[in-house]
Amino acid sequence: MELNYKKELQKNNVAVSELPEDAQTGIEQINQVQRAITMLEKKGKSPSPKTLKKIKAMDKWVSYEIYDYVNEGIEDQGEIPFESDEVVEEIEEQIEEFKTEEKVEETQMSDSKGLEIENELKGLFSSGKKSMDIEDLQSSAPLSYDLLFDTYEPEEDNGIETTRYKLLEREDGLFHLTQK
Repeated sequence: MELNYKKELQKNNVAVSELPEDAQTGIEQINQVQRAITMLEKKGKSPSPKTLKKIKAMDKWVSYEIYDYVNEGIEDQGEIPFESDEVVEEIEEQIEEFKTEEKVEETQMSDSKGLEIENELKGLFSSGKKSMDIEDLQSSAPLSYDLLFDTYEPEEDNGIETTRYKLLEREDGLFHLTQK
């Protein structure tokens, strides 16, 4: 987002430190909001139109403060229209909404993968494969194999349990498939 106050500073060859305290505070607040927007954008989201309007209002106010400073004697613009805390909080809420959406998507992906694994186990069970070594499992049920490979712990009980099936490693080194 291009900010007008930056153009005013450059156009008038004015440093932020030269401005009145109100304008400096306004610029700092806009910078706080910009940092929050950067966090939101890192999540792949854009600020809401309502938030953008607030930022534009803050920018306009700071631009007028700079204009007032440069053209001495013009009436003060009053207080900044929105406090950065309010706008940053709004952006943080948008980030939280995005995190919630991500969790829902992850759950849906997890549920989908769980159904695929259950279908693999159902296919194995239906075909009569009730015990197999890890190589058989890799060729017959690659999703189940990948899950076991990712979570395997030596010297621990290893296996997969779905709603309808259990695939557990036993002391004989084989994975045994049972229906619940």
